[in-house]
Order: sequence, then C-alpha cells, then structure tokens
Amino acid sequence: MISKFVAFLLLAVTLLAPAAWAADAIKPASDPLTVQGDKQWADGRLEEARKSFEQAVAANPKSVPARMKLGGFQLATRSYSAAVTTYQGTISLDANNALAWVGLGMAYRHSSEPELSRAAFAEAIRIEPARKAQLAQLAEKPVK
Repeated sequence: MISKFVAFLLLAVTLLAPAAWAADAIKPASDPLTVQGDKQWADGRLEEARKSFEQAVAANPKSVPARMKLGGFQLATRSYSAAVTTYQGTISLDANNALAWVGLGMAYRHSSEPELSRAAFAEAIRIEPARKAQLAQLAEKPVK
C-alpha cells in the first residue's frame, strides 16, 4: 500500500509538472541500474532499490535522471538528509532544474528547515514562474 506521503509527493509532481516534467516522470528509465531499481522499488524491495539507484549515480555521477530517481526514492522513503544531498548534487549539474528545486524544498521542509525550504521553492518559482501559485501552495502545505 502506498503511504499518504508518497501519494502526496506523486500528486504534487503530477499536478505541477509542465510538459517536460511530465514527460520525464512517465518516460521509462533507460539506464539498466535505474530500470532495475524501479522494478525492485515496485516489488517492495526497498533496500535493493536504494542500492541500485545509488549504483546508477556512482556509475554516472553526471546523470541528472539517475540523481532525480535517487532523490525521489529518498524522499519517498523519508531519507530526507540523503535527499537534500542528492538534490544539491543534481542542482550543481543543472541549476535550472525546477523539479530538483522542488525536491530540495520538500526534503528541507521535512527536515524542519522551513527557511531553506522556502528558498528552494522560491528558486523553483523563479525557474517556472507560470507555476507560482501551485509551487507556493505546495511550499506552505503543512507537514504531517
């Protein structure tokens, strides 16, 4: 069964996703380690999935898609400190990746860092100004 948090995260990404985000969200992974991690995750083999995603990033440290998959997994499994690190690394490779800023904002929010969370969401809004209302609403939604 999917947790309320994971459902909220998936809904947030789906609702906020411009065409490029949506395409990335539904596009099948092409990296074999990421494909393997996706299958393990779907099968509920979370530790194996985590290792596969980490190996995908280690094998190709400049892969933004691999880092995004790892960061999303870390958020979904409530590994917020790890997600902060992963999203920071992603942003160092692609500073205009609004979805990475959203992920960073979510990780900070759940790490009790409201100011850093707001700053990350503000950056996502700077990159995707057409999504300002939705991103601002997501940034202010109470943590449960």
